[in-house]
Amino acid sequence: MIRKSHLAAFSPSGTFKQLAAAALGAAAFAAAPAQAGVIGFDGWYGPVAGTDVYTESGFNLGFYANVAGGGAGALVGEFIDGSDPTYCVSMACPVNNPGMYYGAFNDSYIDITSSTNGQRFNIKSIDASFIGASPVLGSYPAVAGFLRIQGFRADGSSALQDVIFGKPAAGGFQFGHYNMTAAFAANEFVEALLFGFVCDSAGSCKAFQTNQGQFGVDNIELTAVPEPASALIFGLGIAGLVAARRRKAA
Repeated sequence: MIRKSHLAAFSPSGTFKQLAAAALGAAAFAAAPAQAGVIGFDGWYGPVAGTDVYTESGFNLGFYANVAGGGAGALVGEFIDGSDPTYCVSMACPVNNPGMYYGAFNDSYIDITSSTNGQRFNIKSIDASFIGASPVLGSYPAVAGFLRIQGFRADGSSALQDVIFGKPAAGGFQFGHYNMTAAFAANEFVEALLFGFVCDSAGSCKAFQTNQGQFGVDNIELTAVPEPASALIFGLGIAGLVAARRRKAA
């Protein structure tokens, strides 16, 4: 047992103080908050072909057709300037986003991964809207469709979050801001897929079957989860030195 008198008499050397300070720094690094990024598509425009990859805020977004090979070279979507009405002359695009956003067309999907291989991340929120295949607003049912977000964990298991889109208002479909549920947002994913469903008046919703599972997305809020392993190992090593030094002093 280390007596109180020995503890009081123990005076760390300069080197020991430096090591202890380094240990505290490592612990602080290990407990550092996760780094957030928002995918806003600003500054990009024009059509997107299958298997194209877009990178922003430390994340890669791949765009794919629902066919073998991802539809390399086929039109799957577009970076849309919401202030330019000529982008959506034959569809019903959202009307309340004057900035840039991504429109996924014809049952295509988005694949999200970190730019750092294997980096885990959380999905916090998203701005999204249905994109109708027809500009006739009265043709849509009470629930026009929905966006499904499927996140995959490192062990291969997954979790789902759905964003429901109602029928368009008098002026058209509109972007809404959707926070993920607390349970979904707490998951640490290594990959996520975003794909659309279209619904009919009977309430039947389908994905990858009609070429009408279309959606727009913007301001995808993702949070990279820091990897604490190295810092923790270093901190534990310094903690061992502290314990050894105290035993020697006793």
